[in-house]
Amino acid sequence: MTLSLPRTALSLAELDDLDHEGVVRFVRRLEEYGHRMVWLPEINGREAFTTAALVLASTERLVVGNGVARALERVPKSAGSAARGLAEGYPGRYVLGLGVSGAVRARGTGPLPFLREYLDGVDKVAAGVPRVLGAYSPGITRLAAERADGLITFLVPPEHTRWARETVGPDLFLSVVQWAVVGRDRAAAREVARRRLAYYLTLPHQIAKLTRLGFTDADLAPPGSDLLVDALVAGGTPEQVREALRRQYDAGATQVAVSLLGPLDDAKLDAYRALTDSEN
Repeated sequence: MTLSLPRTALSLAELDDLDHEGVVRFVRRLEEYGHRMVWLPEINGREAFTTAALVLASTERLVVGNGVARALERVPKSAGSAARGLAEGYPGRYVLGLGVSGAVRARGTGPLPFLREYLDGVDKVAAGVPRVLGAYSPGITRLAAERADGLITFLVPPEHTRWARETVGPDLFLSVVQWAVVGRDRAAAREVARRRLAYYLTLPHQIAKLTRLGFTDADLAPPGSDLLVDALVAGGTPEQVREALRRQYDAGATQVAVSLLGPLDDAKLDAYRALTDSEN
């Protein structure tokens, strides 16, 4: 199917830091502010599908995507059944996102064959649920074009977005999660970005992705070079950050999902609204 989703979304890693009532209050405020879609990454805290259910139940119109649910965390039938329930319960408001990391090699297989077989299992129970794949490598990017309705990428510069668009063709839905730090002090913004980036510079699949994009060992050595940080994280005034978002659109993104770094407070909510107001 052809995905028709808002041009701008939010990617909400910060939900891991909130309790149940905090999540409800936060997503309701986002909807009140006019935001139309959120992606929910599965990181270290909340479970993917129960969190999606909570956000859907707490709002009236917000489109919710798992961006992405970790395929290694559950068998295909569990993921497919959960996705089907959400899609049927909230028609037009749910998108399944699935991804797998290089950690799958510990099971004696690679990410591409694992995900291909995983999708076979999902199709047995949720073939009609709209879905995207978290994709960076050539193989899984092509798999997204073959077996999904789109792809979602994360921590990539516009050069990767341009390559992904060329790989999947002009029509497939492509969402790019763009980290951002709003502030006039560029050095302070880089420091915020480095604190968040440090973990990802320990992950082999992220290092492999960034190496393919031309970053050197010196760039990738924690805490990351200025060149790396500036390429991956939009920083500066709201207008400078909006310009970084425009570069992703110009490179071929169908949608940009903004993820603001830093503490969750009223200033962040205001910044989200300032960055995306023209698109909502």
